[in-house]
Amino acid sequence: MFRFSRGFTQHQNASTKRFGAGFSFIEVIVAIFIMSVMLLLLQAVVRSNVLVRSSKNQGIALSIARNELEILRSGGYAALPQSGSFQDILLNSLPQAATTTLAISTYNAKTKQVSVSVIWLEPGLNASSTVSLSTLITQTGGLL
Repeated sequence: MFRFSRGFTQHQNASTKRFGAGFSFIEVIVAIFIMSVMLLLLQAVVRSNVLVRSSKNQGIALSIARNELEILRSGGYAALPQSGSFQDILLNSLPQAATTTLAISTYNAKTKQVSVSVIWLEPGLNASSTVSLSTLITQTGGLL
């Protein structure tokens, strides 16, 4: 039996059944390429979410360290506490393993160096991150 297709050419039923069903090799290659591109885009989105969260945590830690230095500067040389840790309300915004350190050392006879660090474990990266700031506070009341 013969059939007519759109182009008015004759085809046999057996050849139509053999070559008409399924996908061509080019279609399979194009589908694999499209799926590969989609998987790469999905991986990029997931990775960018981890980096955005890490950047947000770094900004919070920087704010904590900056606030502590400003508090210590405003108190002056005589009010400087001993080295140790400190508390800040924003620590609750960081992952639970966040810690703070305050290190005060003598720079010279009338100046002390104050270093503040905020350390936390980044959940998506499985690595610890640190933000550290330091300043000098003089006995004469001036800020450096």
